[in-house]
Amino acid sequence: MITTVVFDMDGLLLSTEPIYFECYKKAAAEVGKEFGYELFESCVGMSTQDAGDLIKHHFGPDFDVKKLYVRTYAHFEDYVASGKEIEFRPGAKEAVEYFYKRGLKVALASSNIRRWVDYLLTEKGIKKYFSSITTSDDVEKPKPDPEVYLKTAQKLGVEVTSCLAFEDSIAGATAAITAGMRTCVVPQIKQPNTFVRQNAFKIYKSLKDIYPDMDELLG
Repeated sequence: MITTVVFDMDGLLLSTEPIYFECYKKAAAEVGKEFGYELFESCVGMSTQDAGDLIKHHFGPDFDVKKLYVRTYAHFEDYVASGKEIEFRPGAKEAVEYFYKRGLKVALASSNIRRWVDYLLTEKGIKKYFSSITTSDDVEKPKPDPEVYLKTAQKLGVEVTSCLAFEDSIAGATAAITAGMRTCVVPQIKQPNTFVRQNAFKIYKSLKDIYPDMDELLG
């Protein structure tokens, strides 16, 4: 029996990935580099370290990845400070509210930093629904390591087998599956790899599509 629903944030609840891509492009352009979509797509769902290694391999061993990250974060903060809208992914807000109103515990397991998670959830009016929020600040090993999901279950005092997880990325889905949670995948940028396809409970095009399967998802 499922008692807890755990959501990822970026790319699943909020359409932040296109914004991050633009911020990476701006940061790279400042040092005369072109940060293409193919490179961004390859980095999606990776840890900062792994993505940094990939970026350095792409641009060369002398490329300053740390500076790229600093400038990318600065551009994102400028975007947020400007008051521009960050949209929900289709059906995301409704799904969070649905599980909350059904009396299940609702949690967040994000690879983002705490400051941005708290800001974005508050700004979008959904932070009040979450009984637990776990971010990259709370773990030593990022997704695809299962630590963020194991810690989420631990904080709530629930078994991982009583948790239903929703993810969009390969790394995130791998983390939730490896943790032992019933995992549903809603891909945005990358389609699931073989491991995720074989081990995911369900794969959906949108969070709007989950409701016909609700008895099975929560049973």
